[in-house]
Amino acid sequence: MSLFGSLYIGDSGLRTSQNALNTTAHNLSNLNTVGYVRQQVANSDTTYTNTQKNMAGYNVQIGDGVKYADCRHIRDMFMDATYREESGRYSFYETSYSAILEIEDIMGEFEDAAFSKSVSGLWSAMQELSKHPNDTVNMSTLVQKCAAFIENATKVYSSFIEYQNNLNRQVKDSVAEINQIGNRIVELNKAISRIEVGGIESANDLRDERDLLLDTLAGYGNIEYEEDKYSNVSVRFNGTDFVTGTRTFEMGMLTDESTGFVMPYWPHNVVWVTDENGERVQDFESAKVFNLTEEISTARDTDVGSLRALLLARGDHIANFTDVNADICTQAKLDKLGITAEQYNAEYGKKYYNKEISNSIIMNVEAEFDHLIHAISTKVNEVLAQACDPVSGYLCNADGSPMQMFQKVMSDPYQRVMTSKDDEKLIQEKIDAGELYESGNKIFNKDGKVVMVRICDEKGNPIPNNYWKFNEEDPDVAFSLYNCTNLDINLKLVQTPALLGFKYEDDSADYNIGKAFVEAFQKDGIYLNPDATAMSTFENCYTNLMSQISASGNVYKLLYEYEQLAVENADNERQTVIGVSSDEELERMIMYKNAYNAASRYINVVNSMLDTLLSMAS
Repeated sequence: MSLFGSLYIGDSGLRTSQNALNTTAHNLSNLNTVGYVRQQVANSDTTYTNTQKNMAGYNVQIGDGVKYADCRHIRDMFMDATYREESGRYSFYETSYSAILEIEDIMGEFEDAAFSKSVSGLWSAMQELSKHPNDTVNMSTLVQKCAAFIENATKVYSSFIEYQNNLNRQVKDSVAEINQIGNRIVELNKAISRIEVGGIESANDLRDERDLLLDTLAGYGNIEYEEDKYSNVSVRFNGTDFVTGTRTFEMGMLTDESTGFVMPYWPHNVVWVTDENGERVQDFESAKVFNLTEEISTARDTDVGSLRALLLARGDHIANFTDVNADICTQAKLDKLGITAEQYNAEYGKKYYNKEISNSIIMNVEAEFDHLIHAISTKVNEVLAQACDPVSGYLCNADGSPMQMFQKVMSDPYQRVMTSKDDEKLIQEKIDAGELYESGNKIFNKDGKVVMVRICDEKGNPIPNNYWKFNEEDPDVAFSLYNCTNLDINLKLVQTPALLGFKYEDDSADYNIGKAFVEAFQKDGIYLNPDATAMSTFENCYTNLMSQISASGNVYKLLYEYEQLAVENADNERQTVIGVSSDEELERMIMYKNAYNAASRYINVVNSMLDTLLSMAS
């Protein structure tokens, strides 16, 4: 080989060592950069020069130096897949656990809760009232405790709704972030493809950014991805095409006009169908990103991603007691179940609860809490109605209607009606059939609830065919319900608690009503939800509700902590491959520096030899 050829060999070693040093320095400078993957230099021989044959008849090859063959992007696809799967599952349980913690904060059980005190305060007031029912102090205390009860209940329920709206905003932000990620992946696909199309360069830093976006996207939901021969990555989100090479199929948001809640859907999957009126309409059901009625299961991958967790926690509407009372039929239940009112029964009510309500952390607690408030408020009113006397005016308003402790905000509890002969005949037939019964100028249903009260004149004589009729609750009409959004205390009683009286015409105390209040709290109760196996009395119903929340919280906490550990382990394993070690990089820097120095000295020796030869020739 000529001296000039030897000089080229030294030059190749110099340039290769310099490039390797640059790569090592790049690794060290990105030691703490999130998502950065270490790059590894791969050197190889350059082409060989064939010379004369040796004694054995083989060609003699002389090396022409070294070249910078590749800058490897060190990743493990299986470790990436494991990390992203665990990350998605961790995000799901983290979001769910956060929702439980927020509910506990709203209920305030760990900060000396006001509502808990209002329940126990109401119970204490009823106990004191049973001892001295006509004591004005006890009557005033009862009214005050009822006012505090409904005020705090309304605050708690309003906080549930506010938190639902907060989760709804998080859903919007998540969908916007997912779409941004998809669009950025497309941009990176194009940039990487342009750089790598010649097969010479590798766009490692751009690949790092794209891989980091895939890591982030995995936290929102279940993703599948693959890279084609043109370096384009295609992504499927929850089983649907999201990114296909150079195009993004963005998520849309379908807004519920009544609640403002949004539901993510795929615009490209919306189909047109013909409705019952023969008109062409869009069917969004099959285009929704998630089926929220699916069972939450690791085996079915339905416990992956924070977006699904947010939607489940928020629910699709503001729940109330009708959602957990399997005996109540609503149009919403019929629409969800796809049945008619004639087909509906308690089993369908239970099916609706398990399919639509139980999976939602907020809606479940929201409905059970409202169920408790509805039961207590209607029971207190019922006790007063059963004790009222339209003849003497005891526990009646000035117009003769039964007095109520808790009133509906947007509608009247009773309406004055005048019955016809046919109406009176029908009432009598129902009495004869045992569906109704009359006592003390009041008509009761078979459950013992007052449905009609006779109207009396100034002398206390019943006016024929004139009644105060109780306005029954219509589960499909919000303003007719005794629920947290439509309840208030009777302001007249707040101003003048003595209106209750709790004494008969002979001034003797009405101990029966005090006893009725206490018995109602101790003996009557509700099933918190259709799956509850035992009835909860009013006295311990709130405690049972909090125990249920606590039990759910413990389950989510254990799953959250387990997934947190799984993610940490998966990330630690992955970092052993992709992570930058300062010690290893410094070792390589010293090695490449020495190689650079050796190549430099080699060139100096060759250069010196050339100078000597040129001097001799001259």
